Amino acid sequence: MRGKWTFRSDKNERHLFQNFFWPQCYKEIEDYVRSCDRCQRVGKPFDKKKAPIKIVPVIQEVFSKINVDACGPLPVTPSGKKYLLTAMCLSSKYPDAVPVEDITSVTVVDALMQIFSRMGFPKILQLDQGSSFTSALSTTFLEKFGIKVVHSSVYHPQSNPIERFHRTVKRVLKVLCLESVSDWEQAIYPALFALRTVTHESTGFTPAELVHGKNLRTPLTLLYEKWLDVEETEGEPVTEYVFSLINRMKRCQELAISKMEECQQKNKTWYDKRAVKREFRIGDLVLIFATFKSNKLSPHWTGPGTILRKLSETNYVVQLPGEKATSKVYHVNMLEAILTTRRSELFDK
Repeated sequence: MRGKWTFRSDKNERHLFQNFFWPQCYKEIEDYVRSCDRCQRVGKPFDKKKAPIKIVPVIQEVFSKINVDACGPLPVTPSGKKYLLTAMCLSSKYPDAVPVEDITSVTVVDALMQIFSRMGFPKILQLDQGSSFTSALSTTFLEKFGIKVVHSSVYHPQSNPIERFHRTVKRVLKVLCLESVSDWEQAIYPALFALRTVTHESTGFTPAELVHGKNLRTPLTLLYEKWLDVEETEGEPVTEYVFSLINRMKRCQELAISKMEECQQKNKTWYDKRAVKREFRIGDLVLIFATFKSNKLSPHWTGPGTILRKLSETNYVVQLPGEKATSKVYHVNMLEAILTTRRSELFDK
C-alpha cells in the first residue's frame, strides 16, 4: 500500500478525501507519507541540509598545522609517476607537492619525509581517512615524531582546504601540459612557484611573503630590473637586516590573521543564510548520503546507520549496516534523520 503514496502529501490528500475523512486526517496523512522508508531512501538530489559553518581558530604559527592529501590518478609520466602528494600550510597557505608512483603506505611515508624536510615537522597534520594515511606504518611514523593526526570526515571536502588547492593546481597543469599531458611532472614545479608568489585572497599576502618575509624574485621582477637598469646597492648590516625582517614578518602575520578572520566571518554570514542547525543523539538511526550510485535509479540515501559517538557539533561516528559492521566519521551534512510515525501502519490494515 505504501508504494502508492509516493507523491506529495497535498496530492495524496486530494486523492484520498474523495472517499474518506476522519479526525486529524491531514496530519496523519502527512506523517505517513514523510515516514515512508522507500521515499526517504530515494529522496531528491537537493535534499541535503547544510549545517552552519563552524569557525575554527586561525593558525598563527607557520608550518604548525599542515594539510596533506593525494591527488590522482593522473596520466602516467615517463618516469612512472601517477599521483601527486600535496601539502599546504594552513597559516601561510604555502603549498608543496611530491610526484609519486602510487599511494601505498611506504610511498606516502617517503613523500611525507620530503615535505617535512622543507616545511619541518608540524604539530598537527590533517589527513583524510584513506588506507595509506591510516595504516600502521603511517601511524607509527607520525607518532615517532610527535605529530598529532586529525582525520577529515568522509566525503566532505569542505573540511580539508587542500581539496580547493587540487582544483587550482590541476587547472594550471592543464594549461601548462596542453600539448602533452604526461609532462605534468616537469610542469608541477613552475606551477608551485606561481602559486607561492601570487597573493592569496584569504590572507592578503603571497605564501612566500609569510614564510620568507619577502616575495620571491619572479620573471616580472627580472624584467622590471632590466628595464629600469636597477643597480645593486650595498646591503644593511646583518643584525639590522635580521631585526627588520623579524618586525616585517610579525607585521605581515598580524595583518594576515586579521584578514583571515574577516574572510571567515564573511563566508559564514553568506553560507549560514540557508543553513539549518541539526543534532543527533547516540543511538539515533540515520540515513547516509550515497556518494556512489551504480546506476541512474539508485537511491540517493543508504542505511540505516547508528550514531555511536558525537565528536563535535558537526562530526559523528556512525556504525554502518552490513555483516562486517564498520564505523566511520561523517559530517552532519551527509546524514539525515529517519522519520517514523506511530500511525505508520494505519493504511496497511
